[in-house]
Amino acid sequence: MERVLNRVAIITGAASGLGKADAYRLAEEGAKLVLTDINVQEGKKVAGECNGKAIFFEQDVSIESSWPVLMETTIAEFGRLDILVNNAGIAHIANIENTSTDHWNEILRVSLDGTFFGCRSAIPEMTKSGGGSIINMSSTTALVGLSPYLAYSAAKGGIRSMTKSIAIHCIEQKNNIRCNSVHPG
Repeated sequence: MERVLNRVAIITGAASGLGKADAYRLAEEGAKLVLTDINVQEGKKVAGECNGKAIFFEQDVSIESSWPVLMETTIAEFGRLDILVNNAGIAHIANIENTSTDHWNEILRVSLDGTFFGCRSAIPEMTKSGGGSIINMSSTTALVGLSPYLAYSAAKGGIRSMTKSIAIHCIEQKNNIRCNSVHPG
C-alpha cells in the first residue's frame, strides 16, 4: 500500500463521483493531493476528509489559463508533481437530433479540452520530477458509443485517442511518464 506514498497527485473533478473516490483512495495510500473542482463547498469538504493530505483548488478545467496557476500552486505547496488524474467531465442526455450546439461545445470543452490542457501542463512538471503517471478518465462510450449520449461519447472517444498519442509522445521523449485512459461504465 505504499506505491503512491508521498507522491503528489492532482485530481480534477474531485468533489464527487469517481474523482472523490480517487481522492479518498490515494490519500489512504499516502499520496499528497491537490483536488480541483468548480463545486467549492464539496471540494473543500473532500479535501478536509483526506487526513490532512489534500488541499483544494477551485478550477474550471476548460479555462486554459487556470492550468498554469494550478501547476504553480502544486509546486509551491508540494515541490513536485507525480500523478495527474484528469477526471472532470459532464454529460447531457441528448442524441444527434436534439443535441444543441451549446451542449456539444460545453461537453467537449470540459471533457476533451480540459484533459488536453491538463496533460499539456503536467508533462513539463512531471519531467522535472523524473517522471509520473497521467490517468485520463474515458468511458466505455468511447468504445461503443451511446445514442442518448452523443457529445459525451464523442468527447470520451477523443480522450481515448488523445491518450494514445500522448503515451507515444512520452515514450519518444523518454521522460518516464505513462499516460493511460480508464474506461468505466
